[in-house]
Amino acid sequence: MLAGCCAAYNSDGLDPIVSHVEHYTNRDDSKYSYTDAINRGRRFKRHDALPLYHRSIKVWTKDDDPMPFQPYHHLGTKKDVVNIDLIVVRRERCVYDALDVFDLNICKSRFDGREWTIPQPLQTFAGCTELTGVVENIVARTYLAGIISESQRDIESIVNEMDLYRFKCRYGVNDSSGVKNLVDKLVSAGNVFSCNIQPIVARSWSPDVHFVCLVIDVRNHLIRNALERVREMGLCRSQPLGIAVYIDEWCSSEIEPRLKHNSIVRMWFKRFDKYLRRGVFIKDLLPDDGSHQASSNVLRYLPDFGDVVRGVTLQEDD
Repeated sequence: MLAGCCAAYNSDGLDPIVSHVEHYTNRDDSKYSYTDAINRGRRFKRHDALPLYHRSIKVWTKDDDPMPFQPYHHLGTKKDVVNIDLIVVRRERCVYDALDVFDLNICKSRFDGREWTIPQPLQTFAGCTELTGVVENIVARTYLAGIISESQRDIESIVNEMDLYRFKCRYGVNDSSGVKNLVDKLVSAGNVFSCNIQPIVARSWSPDVHFVCLVIDVRNHLIRNALERVREMGLCRSQPLGIAVYIDEWCSSEIEPRLKHNSIVRMWFKRFDKYLRRGVFIKDLLPDDGSHQASSNVLRYLPDFGDVVRGVTLQEDD
């Protein structure tokens, strides 16, 4: 049965190759009702109830009967129920076009009905692979290396770089010693990304609220530094024009640093992390072998000020 259908590989319609992805599961005849599945699919299509990144794809048989449908976000843990992911390429493209833009070499292993093609077989069968040269991998690899390096910097050097002692009013203190007290608290909390800032409900600004402001300011500064490394990578003369343009447009987009960080974690690192946890070694993904465990607190979704503090609004920079 067709358990779900989405366009997750084609968010916002920007992918010129992949049309959509269909997810199939084994049918349980003791529980399965074809009529119920048809009605469920019609209801979701009629009410357009799918979220933005999992839009409905109309799938019909050649006799014009709608296929059984269950929305992607109702599958729970997809890997527990889905047996086959069927990637459907656009009419004017071919399957080899899709293989060319896969992000890992190990994923390009294929069988065309006559023979198997295994890229770098000794490496593949050993559970080792590497990132392909697609532009998304260049962005992800450069950013991951940059943000891990930034997260390991000494707090004092970051404070001096940001000239934080100049922004006393932003952190609710009257002199440099007040800022230093907040910085010392940050130092004792450890890595600025691993710093566990608890949710706060407040009617006005307080020392706890100002500390949250400081943590988020420092995080955003480090993220901007890592994004600048990506921009510099795009400016390298060795980069093809298409890649350079993509990187420049991506870095120049008016999206706040935190959201860019979260998009990289969601779209790239979480996908790579899935393979790492299964024992697949991905060459050149992280700066060194120990980075994966050490970066677990860095490569995660980061909240904004409003997610942590309820009741007051973040002050704008002077």
